[in-house]
Amino acid sequence: MLTTYRLTEHHTAGGMSRWLPYLSELQPEMFCEVSPELADTAGLDHLGWATIVTARAAIEARVLVTDRMVPVRVHDRIVHQVGLPYHWGRNGITTGDSANDLTHMALDPDVHIQEVKALTCDIRPGRRPRGPDRRRLVEEYQRRAGISATTGTTHRTTERLGKSG
Repeated sequence: MLTTYRLTEHHTAGGMSRWLPYLSELQPEMFCEVSPELADTAGLDHLGWATIVTARAAIEARVLVTDRMVPVRVHDRIVHQVGLPYHWGRNGITTGDSANDLTHMALDPDVHIQEVKALTCDIRPGRRPRGPDRRRLVEEYQRRAGISATTGTTHRTTERLGKSG
């Protein structure tokens, strides 16, 4: 499971904070946080590279092995968390792959704020593939997850109308 968050050093949007030298010095590189257990299971090295894959894209980030990311139990299964900060992108003093590339396009139905605080992902050691190999990696993730062009396209009000007559 992937969860996104903001950094104190980049309290505003990345488009603003990536251009400030003193903030870029405090947070110089895109990273992901993982538990020691996930690092061991996935073969991730502290300060090494990881590729994070979702149904939309694959990005790379430096690995930060930390006790902050605690595995959780869901029924009888242990689910590992990958923490990924916002703020990086292609432009600025400090650049890197963007967490937004991984997230789906959805709005909270009540307040219409971007709803991307948690989603599923895979993580593996090493730099992300480039070009067609990157697309193939995402397609392989989609196949394993059972995701198609029509997955999740039913709107909840449509479901209610269909059930009530």
